[in-house]
Amino acid sequence: MIVIQHRNNRVSVNVYGEFTLADFREFEAMVNDKVAFEGPVDLLMDLREMADFTVDVAWQDIVFARTHPNDFKRIAVVTQSQWVTWSAWLSQIFVSAAMGVFDDAAEAAAWLDARAEEMAETCAPLVSGEELAAHLADPDWRIFDCRHLLTDVTHGERAYAEGHLPGAVFMSLDRDLSGPRNGKNGRHPLPDPEALAAKLAAAGVNERTCVVAYDDDSGMNAARLWWLLRWMGHDRVAVLDGGIRAWIGEERPVTTDLPVFIAAKFDIHMRDDWVVSADQVLDALAKNDFCLIDARAADRFRGENEGMDPVGGHIPGARHRFFRDNLDASGKFLPAEELRRRLLDVLAGAEPERAVMYCGSGVSACHNLLAMELAGLPGARLYAGSWSEWCADPNRPVAR
Repeated sequence: MIVIQHRNNRVSVNVYGEFTLADFREFEAMVNDKVAFEGPVDLLMDLREMADFTVDVAWQDIVFARTHPNDFKRIAVVTQSQWVTWSAWLSQIFVSAAMGVFDDAAEAAAWLDARAEEMAETCAPLVSGEELAAHLADPDWRIFDCRHLLTDVTHGERAYAEGHLPGAVFMSLDRDLSGPRNGKNGRHPLPDPEALAAKLAAAGVNERTCVVAYDDDSGMNAARLWWLLRWMGHDRVAVLDGGIRAWIGEERPVTTDLPVFIAAKFDIHMRDDWVVSADQVLDALAKNDFCLIDARAADRFRGENEGMDPVGGHIPGARHRFFRDNLDASGKFLPAEELRRRLLDVLAGAEPERAVMYCGSGVSACHNLLAMELAGLPGARLYAGSWSEWCADPNRPVAR
């Protein structure tokens, strides 16, 4: 017989006497119910009191006919020497789980706790291809493809269909990372957090998931998802340094397979004060309350060669920091020390908390926000409507 308990993100199973096919089905049903609601969990399986288990054709069929790649993150097996083989069976069923075998339940629980703390520290704002490759099979990590071209809105989906990182889910800048436009709220308004949360939950993202975003250009669109998740209270999110171009250049795998995940529960904890409105920017102009920083190219900042919006120029008093200046010649982010030096020059004595980033539509501004984080200068905010919203009202001032 088995006794199953589950709390928080852990399922504990104790086996007493004979472990039968019926017991396995009960265990599997409990696991499926648990992970369908919460996403991948840890398993603590204590086999010290197991006297026998049934191995017959039916058992072999159910165990080896299918695997469960997303059910468990970590499995700790507490067992006596004669049942060590059972851990090998579990490793074939739950193919993506990290597994440890112990002879003491307290040691097993401590291992699970330590691994959970270790995972909580492994998701920095920027990840390398090498680090991400090491976590491709990690159920605690999820990858999102954010490729997009302003001049070709179907580019991202076509590129994704032609090849993407293993396990990556596509996110559309227009549909998923932005909300509906009304002609006055900019070209890429912020999305409805509930709608974005539903998409993330469908991909198996929960509070313990490390999300990695990438694109095929500068990291601009990936940084948008990075910022959105943090705005919604999820800090375990990173951008792939160099994007898919660096990934392929490092001869890492791509696929056309579409991933399938067990849905999770994604909780929202909004940070509404991370966003400033057009009215707040307007009110702050006379008081010099904000240090406005424009992420667009220099010619657009000056009001020249404006091809995206009907009015050229910038918000009066704004400073300029072209987002691509955060990158080196290879398309990867500059070292943190160099970013810090350059960004401090732009701030010119202003505290990072006074900085408000904007761009054309609130996308490339997130690249500057990521650079500030990497440089150890947190606290800047986003004017999400940006220039496309600002210039939609002729009563708002324009500088050139």
